[in-house]
Amino acid sequence: MNERYVGKLIELLKKNDLDAMLLVPSEELKFLAGFSPYLCERFQGLFIKKNGGYFYFCNQLTKDELEGLVPDDKVYAWSDNEIFTDALKPVFEKEELLGKRIGINSTARAFNILDIMKTMDVIFLNGKSLLEEIRIIKTQDEIQNMKEAARRTDVVMEEIFGFIRPGLTEGEISEEVRKSFERNGMAPEFAIVASGSNCALPHYSGNDRVIEKKDIVLLDIGGKYNGLCSDMTRTVFVGGVTEKEAIAYNTVLEATLKGIETVKVGAMAKEIDTAARNVIKENGFDRYFTTRVGHGIGYSVHEAPYINGNSDLLMENGMTFSIEPGIYIKNQFGIRIEDIVLVE
Repeated sequence: MNERYVGKLIELLKKNDLDAMLLVPSEELKFLAGFSPYLCERFQGLFIKKNGGYFYFCNQLTKDELEGLVPDDKVYAWSDNEIFTDALKPVFEKEELLGKRIGINSTARAFNILDIMKTMDVIFLNGKSLLEEIRIIKTQDEIQNMKEAARRTDVVMEEIFGFIRPGLTEGEISEEVRKSFERNGMAPEFAIVASGSNCALPHYSGNDRVIEKKDIVLLDIGGKYNGLCSDMTRTVFVGGVTEKEAIAYNTVLEATLKGIETVKVGAMAKEIDTAARNVIKENGFDRYFTTRVGHGIGYSVHEAPYINGNSDLLMENGMTFSIEPGIYIKNQFGIRIEDIVLVE
């Protein structure tokens, strides 16, 4: 168990009138407990109680995986011949969770939670924000690992710049991103490679389009180093650039730099969003900027803090997040530039 962060979670449970937190297999469980079994339709999860106690409930097929990770007397298992809620109810009675309020993490399955609430007296509440809050301020070790992840991602991006050429598919470029991360000692996490009009789709997921002699390629890539994430976006031009594309690119670059410039201790998240957004608005592209300016990053690619126009969250030392304004013109092209910033 990550005792430091479990302790912070217990403090937040008490502060927010929650009796326990449920973590089903996820990055959140891996972060707090150091393991994350395969997630399927069979209900399982770690329950951390506000009194400091904990237990794991799972199907028999997962029980042996927990050996050495969770004490045997803290593991309750059910079989495929049982209805899991029939097995869970006496566990809740023993652990004194009936009639209690339990937070749930981001990967909890709605059909499991609804079945539990239907068959026993318990209230489940959204616990995602609490699990993000305990790690929103990065430690010095975490910061150093994130800096190294970013440095290595710089190298990957430079390698991909040299790899792109007409005739390649988006998928071939994405595969080279994966190989480059591995060559540079990182675990690949994702690679959005969008070209031409596909760049106008912020979270494009295709890979078939072939790069043309005159083209735009948007590269949004990330990997992990010692469990900490990187995330970077660059927009590159193949075979030249039109005047409209150049104006849009320089507008996004100015907006990115303005957003970074606005980051300081005490600034509100929405002030950072507004600063970057106003640059794009002043240049006449505001209707083509449809996303928030940024998101937190750490053990997950997306976590708190979220940099949007609705957030009054004040920036504090140790927060890390992206600044990534963009212009997305449907059926034409898209531009995004993304950097990660550290408040200090």
